[in-house]
Amino acid sequence: MLKKNAKVLTAIFLIALITFSSITLLAKTGRALKVDLTQDRIYSLSDETKKVMAGLTHPVRLKLFYSRTEALKGFDSLRAYSNYFFYIRDLLREYASRSRGKITLEIIDPRRDSREEQEAIQYGLRPIPTAGDDRFYFGLVLTTEFGQEKAIALLAPERQQLAEYDITEMIHSATSRTKKKIGILSAVNLGAAAYSIETAQAIGLGETGPKGPSALEQLKSHYDVTMLAPHADLRKLDAVMVVHPRNLPEQTIAALDRYVTGGGKLVVFQDPAFMADPSLSAAGSAYTPGQNGSNLNGLLAAWGCEMAPDLLAADPGLAPRTPAGPATLMTLKGQAISHEDGLSMGVSQVRVFNAGTLRIKAVPGIAAAVLLRTSETGYTVRADDPQQRASEGMEIVTLGVRLTGSFRSALEGEPVPDSQKAGTPAADKSVSAVVVFADVDMLTAAMTAGAPAGGNADLLLATMEGLTGSVSLASIKARGRIIRPFSAVDRMEETYEDATAAAMASLQAEIAAGERELNTLARKSQEGEESLLKEEILRSRKMTEAKIARAKEELAALQHKKRTMVENLFTKWKVFILLGGPALVLLIPAVVLAGRLFGRVDLSKRKLWTRGT
Repeated sequence: MLKKNAKVLTAIFLIALITFSSITLLAKTGRALKVDLTQDRIYSLSDETKKVMAGLTHPVRLKLFYSRTEALKGFDSLRAYSNYFFYIRDLLREYASRSRGKITLEIIDPRRDSREEQEAIQYGLRPIPTAGDDRFYFGLVLTTEFGQEKAIALLAPERQQLAEYDITEMIHSATSRTKKKIGILSAVNLGAAAYSIETAQAIGLGETGPKGPSALEQLKSHYDVTMLAPHADLRKLDAVMVVHPRNLPEQTIAALDRYVTGGGKLVVFQDPAFMADPSLSAAGSAYTPGQNGSNLNGLLAAWGCEMAPDLLAADPGLAPRTPAGPATLMTLKGQAISHEDGLSMGVSQVRVFNAGTLRIKAVPGIAAAVLLRTSETGYTVRADDPQQRASEGMEIVTLGVRLTGSFRSALEGEPVPDSQKAGTPAADKSVSAVVVFADVDMLTAAMTAGAPAGGNADLLLATMEGLTGSVSLASIKARGRIIRPFSAVDRMEETYEDATAAAMASLQAEIAAGERELNTLARKSQEGEESLLKEEILRSRKMTEAKIARAKEELAALQHKKRTMVENLFTKWKVFILLGGPALVLLIPAVVLAGRLFGRVDLSKRKLWTRGT
């Protein structure tokens, strides 16, 4: 009997040893076998990021600076950063695993007055002040063997949706040997564009609209951007963008014609009523009909797209839900933005103001695709009087078009390219593309400032990426918004806050009253009270400071108790998860063993019963 018990105990010990050994091995080697089961696949990289990883030819070093020591002190203000750290760490590990050994990840704790903190400061990381003189760092630095250095000064939890975009953009811009060349020919300085007070208030932008960079600024970090003079050479450019083409010289129009017919890529932003044009009138003056318009119909009409110079697009279904908001101020989203050809990849909403209307006509050898349009409730209004409708009923109005194919010269007397003389389409590398948008306001800072991911600036970036064949960084922004609610924790915190709301409000009021009293005492001291009163002022000051310190301690105790409740909940679940798996694995052989033991006992009873009978 003792031998049998020894065998049973030995078997249980071996099973436990095998179980814990397997768990340890899986913890070390299981990263390559992981499966992302999250709803938005937040721990998986997008296809565009994988392309960037596959294109790496030289080593890249990522340094993740995270003040773990400060985070462990449990400050409430750092809890969101602490949770975000684990997401960023796992995401960067995924980058490293996809890079075929080209990316190495180093996690650094920059403690106070350490060599690591000096390194973080040199890289320009932005610290968050904590208690005392301590500082909390949470940033990412990229270095290459060629001396390239890029940094994200602070990894903010608010940008979790854009974390992959920020990291991929940093790697791509640091490792790309050559950037595509883009030339911008603009008749207006978008950096100085401003709306009149009346217009800005009507469209909900305050007095003159928010300050900030225009949509063109984002291109400069991804492309080699050159501002073109009217007579610039276009032949070596990968793409050309024309903004507000008003009063262009004939020589410039002829150069654009030759560029497109020779296989070039052209993007045009034209407008029948550019409302923020700084060259015609100062901000605050009235809008002058006809003078703020521009178009390139001299070329585009021959290629299958023409804009009416006296009509504006309107759609109450896409306009602001305010009585004063004009129907010509529209936020395009959903079916109003086409994603069929991939040119608008990553774009979810676009704001336009007083946009024109585009008419498409068939031209042999050129295919047209609508990129932006109104809904079925759209219509047209007169440019000189937006309150007066130009169309009788509702219609879908086209605002953006893409033209592709073999383009013939739109100007009489211009030479025809050799590929067209032979009567055959141009080779794939010479296939031309022209993208036309009937709005210039969409590029201004007022239209792009505060816009979410997938807005006007991303439309411009996605358009250029589609035309030049660059990596589509804008498509990374199109991924679903990351929402990971902790419902049980939220309910617990809400219940606790409701129960302690009165006490916390009383303590905060007591602290505020004490600080006001201190300010009053400080003023009395500065005004030079009598010497007999100074001692009383000092005594009152000490008593007030003691009251404030006591109230702050009680307030901190209430906040600490809430944090302790949440931490205890997480601790219970951690223990359950850590012990639940091994316990379940051990339970299976224990049940089997118990079944066999009971079976033997039952068999021995049967034998005894048989002998007795």
